[in-house]
Amino acid sequence: MLPFRTNVTIFIVEFLCTVLLQSFYAVSKYGFERATLVGLGLIPVLLVFLLSYKISNEGVVVRCLAAAGISSLYYMSVASHNQGMLVFMLLATATTIALFLMQRVLIEYFGITMVILILVGILRREEVESFFDMTQYVAYITMYAFAGVALVFISYSVASYKKDMEEKNEVAIEALEAKSNFLANMSHEIRTPMNAIYGMAEILEEKEADPAAKEYVAVIKRSSENLLSIINEILDFSKVDSGHIEILEEPYDFNELLQDVVSIIEIRMRGKNLKLQLSIDTSVPRTIIGDETRVRQILINLLNNAVKFTNQGSITLSIRWQLDNTGPQMERGIMTLSVKDTGIGISEENIQKLFTAFGQIDTKKNRNVEGTGLGLAICKSLTDAMGGRITVSSQLGVGSVFTVVLPQKVQDATPCKFDAKQMEAAYQRGNFEPAFAAPKARVLIVDDNKVNLQVAQELMKLFGINASTAESGPEAIDRVTKQLIRYDVIFMDHMMPFMDGVEATGQIRAIGSDYARKVPIIALTANAIKGVEQQFLAAGMNDYLPKPIRVEQLQALLEKWLPREKLFPPGTTMEEVERREAAVRWWDLSREEQLARLDGIDTASGIRNCAGSVDAYYQLLQTYASSNLLHLLQGFFEKEDLPNYTVIAHSIKGASQSIGALDVAEKAYALERAGKRNDINYIWDHHDELTEEYGGILEMLKRYLLPGTAAAIPK
Repeated sequence: MLPFRTNVTIFIVEFLCTVLLQSFYAVSKYGFERATLVGLGLIPVLLVFLLSYKISNEGVVVRCLAAAGISSLYYMSVASHNQGMLVFMLLATATTIALFLMQRVLIEYFGITMVILILVGILRREEVESFFDMTQYVAYITMYAFAGVALVFISYSVASYKKDMEEKNEVAIEALEAKSNFLANMSHEIRTPMNAIYGMAEILEEKEADPAAKEYVAVIKRSSENLLSIINEILDFSKVDSGHIEILEEPYDFNELLQDVVSIIEIRMRGKNLKLQLSIDTSVPRTIIGDETRVRQILINLLNNAVKFTNQGSITLSIRWQLDNTGPQMERGIMTLSVKDTGIGISEENIQKLFTAFGQIDTKKNRNVEGTGLGLAICKSLTDAMGGRITVSSQLGVGSVFTVVLPQKVQDATPCKFDAKQMEAAYQRGNFEPAFAAPKARVLIVDDNKVNLQVAQELMKLFGINASTAESGPEAIDRVTKQLIRYDVIFMDHMMPFMDGVEATGQIRAIGSDYARKVPIIALTANAIKGVEQQFLAAGMNDYLPKPIRVEQLQALLEKWLPREKLFPPGTTMEEVERREAAVRWWDLSREEQLARLDGIDTASGIRNCAGSVDAYYQLLQTYASSNLLHLLQGFFEKEDLPNYTVIAHSIKGASQSIGALDVAEKAYALERAGKRNDINYIWDHHDELTEEYGGILEMLKRYLLPGTAAAIPK
């Protein structure tokens, strides 16, 4: 059951051998001239061979080859006067035609050649009897007929077997597809309630103040993570089992990878008397080219396995780097990952079971150990797929060492210089601090599950976002169609009844407006099957967020897709944003309208002080607003440093007179005189009056002239 093109090539090679044999025979008996004529018999077959690249119908190609073979063989037998040998040449060609498993063509071939052989025996008796008598020839034809029948039956049997195998293969493919669909559905059905559990626990952890309650919430979260880990292992193994492992080589930061892995493992180690030790080769390149996700998965699986089977002592992660001398300098290297533990160890006879799927050893003894027994099997499959190898050495009751060797490429050869101290408090999950606030962002969350909507809304509030919700695809489409609100980002649940997220996205994109085509739509999915992200992108979605929603991933997506102008420093409120926008609108007013809004300032007096130049006056106002005199005055007041307090009051008086803030100047002058006469009581009685009025003018000028700095003014 070789490929069709291979069978055609075999036919040509076999026929070429037949021509060469006939040519040698003609040379030995008649000379080179006759041998040349014999060689011309190859031309028809070669022409058919060349034409076969243009003809798509395989049946036509095989019939043409058979016809060309019959005519060429008959011609060569006539040219070399050995027609008695024609029966053997035709039989040799029949065996190659049988390779195509086309019984109809084979029957036609034997029918035509039998007629030719009988006619040759009758009409060319003398040529036949020059090789053997007629009785032998008849016997050869009879054997040829039996051979033909046998070849037809063999071809039929093989073709029938091939058809059965193809049908079974189709059944197997359908079963594999059914299994994949089942896993996808299982992933969604399990992850949907897990999203609610994990998300609510995350929200409670942020709000709960009672230490005991926070510990209970932490237990819920850890249990949720363990369950998700088990689900992920099963799904990963299903991909390995079906041969759907994808290795993507992209640049990744080694230090970031290692920090992520160690942070996750430190959480898993909580509650155990264990110490994590790191021994990292500082020469490991800073930026490596490889599959970061798979390398992280291997490390987490090995370390997680060590944590499971080690109750006390230590776990040591060692990473070494060695240049690959077979390639160009600093372009390739070998990364060796080693995980050593002081756990229960593995006996000699059980080491062989380690990399077998579901192959937990000593199940009775380790019944309390969570897991599926798939982690190491997945590690081996991933390592093999990346061209590496994994080994283990262990001693029962002492501990184990797992070593993975992976070839990796180098993008930035600068040494990573990883410092274990970088890991201190690197993953304070319970104290998440948002990197930005987006109180003006307009976000729509679409999900048919009300609990999921509540979880997502609460997580959005961490970023100051008051998100809108929709409970179905049609409702989301209705909101976009009416365009009551032009959302900055839409989070769309993947699997919803009546209309799923993919279909809803397609209908939104088909609305036709520029907004509907460009609004970022992010898939919310509990489907952990690899490759589903490509389906979302192909359906018109811009990105995806897996469930359970992790606040760090949510933050990264919001930062990526929200408009830059709607991202503000952490903690910025809607009121502060509106105040900043008011400052921006202030510049749209005319000069006269702007100056009229400066309460407490005699702007005409200030312009006269600037020789009538309005532009110079605006620069003077900005200089006044950016001064630090109020902070200095307050500091010297608290220290009761009268000499310096007097100097600052004098400076405030002069600056205020210059811009036309005459009331402030008068109050500052009174405090200056009190300072010169050491009248501390007067200063105590009137200091707050000055700072309140002076601070108010500073805040007003900063809001209008220096937007974004008003919050820094002391109240």
